Amino acid sequence: MQGFSPAADNNKSAILSILSHYLSVGDHVFEIGSGSGQHAIHMSASLPEIQWQPSDRAINLPTLSSNILEYGPPNLRPPIELDLDKPSRAIPSAVQCVYAANVMHIVREALGAELISWAAERLDERGYLILYGPYRYAGEFTTESNKNFDEWLKKRDSESGIRDFEWVIKLAAERALTLVKDHAMPANNQCLVFQKTA
Repeated sequence: MQGFSPAADNNKSAILSILSHYLSVGDHVFEIGSGSGQHAIHMSASLPEIQWQPSDRAINLPTLSSNILEYGPPNLRPPIELDLDKPSRAIPSAVQCVYAANVMHIVREALGAELISWAAERLDERGYLILYGPYRYAGEFTTESNKNFDEWLKKRDSESGIRDFEWVIKLAAERALTLVKDHAMPANNQCLVFQKTA
């Protein structure tokens, strides 16, 4: 597989166990920042009754498309371009789940806010936004390794970094997304599950 990530391979089963709890037969999942497609391929193969739509920036689409063409099951759709810097408003709405793994701490803060806003617009009634990755709580890192990871991220891109849990909760609430569960995950990560409310 092109662009294979050991980290994505290590966490896919743990994330699948969470997703399985919130998805139902016939649901459509829209993934933001699919990368090489490892999660998309694994999740869609494990959940054949779910339709999975991967997406990423144009620069990543060739690798993503190649991997999906070679390894993807029938319920995994061809990837589409989505850049949070200029998000398309033409992408169909009414999906039951928007999923993003390891995106919030990679993109700059404004794009993290755009991700939440974009998801809220496209989620069906009672749909879920599921965000996987590390977070800070009350301004504190959960582990020393997460603090070191944040420093590494900021050296690479000063506008990236591990986001505050409370900031994410506030943004989500402003867009009628209520936190359902904060799942503790392996490797000092969290899986935040939000549900759209009326």
